[in-house]
Amino acid sequence: MINRWNDLKVYEWIEKERVDVDLQNWNGGRVGNLIPNGYTHYCKIMNSTFYRDQGIQDETLFWSQFHPLDHEIEIDLGEGITLKELAKKYSIAYDKNISSHAIAKKLGGSPRYLIYPDEGRINLDVLKEMTKVLAPFANNKTCYFFYHIMKLIGRIPEDEVENGHLYTGKLSDIYTIYNKGELDGLASPTYWWPEDRSWCVSTDYDLDFTIFGGNKQLFDALMFNDKLECIEVDLETRIDE
Repeated sequence: MINRWNDLKVYEWIEKERVDVDLQNWNGGRVGNLIPNGYTHYCKIMNSTFYRDQGIQDETLFWSQFHPLDHEIEIDLGEGITLKELAKKYSIAYDKNISSHAIAKKLGGSPRYLIYPDEGRINLDVLKEMTKVLAPFANNKTCYFFYHIMKLIGRIPEDEVENGHLYTGKLSDIYTIYNKGELDGLASPTYWWPEDRSWCVSTDYDLDFTIFGGNKQLFDALMFNDKLECIEVDLETRIDE
């Protein structure tokens, strides 16, 4: 059963064990700025595949050419396309630094025929695969689900936003809070982890991928799941454009 906790102390370890962003000496956002630094293995997991808009045949068109005030945006979702497939198509290096931004950088804009993964929200099918992999390692332990204030705005009444929300329950309870709230639900927690802190997952509100930290066994289980697009990273890997 999912419960809301008002005491955020059980979340504080994450802030203590990640690297603060140094705005005075800015050198880019890193994996280590988002997630605790004490794990042996890290990877990023795409929040979903890309999707082809079947209504757009001309692949040379960019999103920047379709202003909402001038064009009625209609989307006809077609086949899913992985970032790896797109990297191969556009001759982009598929390594730890690969991201959606690499496509626009290579082409000079974001192709209109592509529907990108959601920022800050793990696709439900991807979430199901992730929890399927995590379940044996969670071993029915208590799990915590923390939502940063930026994830709550527009999803719950303004007077309830406060400093963030923390929920506790079993791993499977993530589906309850995923659908809880106004509009499209609370969706993906900013952070979720088991009580023994043996792994941690971070879905930042403005990234279209999720960061995982944990041991090699769990890392391998995620990396070898053919329904997830996982890319190995390290604490110094850039996460921004």
